[in-house]
Amino acid sequence: MTYACVVVGTDGSPTAERAIRHGAELAAVNEARMIVVTAYEGEHRSAMEHLAGTGPGESTRQQAVAPADVHWRLTDRGRADAVAELGRAIARETGADGIVILSDEGDPAEVLLDAARFYDADLVVVGSVGLVGTERVLLGSVASSVLHHAPCDVLVVDTACDAAGR
Repeated sequence: MTYACVVVGTDGSPTAERAIRHGAELAAVNEARMIVVTAYEGEHRSAMEHLAGTGPGESTRQQAVAPADVHWRLTDRGRADAVAELGRAIARETGADGIVILSDEGDPAEVLLDAARFYDADLVVVGSVGLVGTERVLLGSVASSVLHHAPCDVLVVDTACDAAGR
């Protein structure tokens, strides 16, 4: 089977980098367009904050106490764009060409699925493991959701193995 459009999700983690590399290899071999997608949680304001014209207090507090590697998840589109741009650089380095980046607010699985539909993707590539521990439980399994709802083929990259690909 050949692919004309490959959509790859990234959350900026080292495991997502493996998924990007796999997706880029397939895109390069098939001379396919590649879409690197990342999602972010927008800054939500309470009704009082909205009426008062003040910034989102809880979001700011969450960002202050969050580990550095997940700050982008709690902040704005700019940081998500930077994650997607890094994904594009990794894909180029791996040999892909014609790479589009997309950052959108929302649930990561839904953002990926929407991108797959919008770009008429033939393949969606996701990692088997993203964040671990409490963050993963709270965020749910992106791979599982994509597997169940994708409009095309899905490749789940075993990102739990070491960098040597054992």
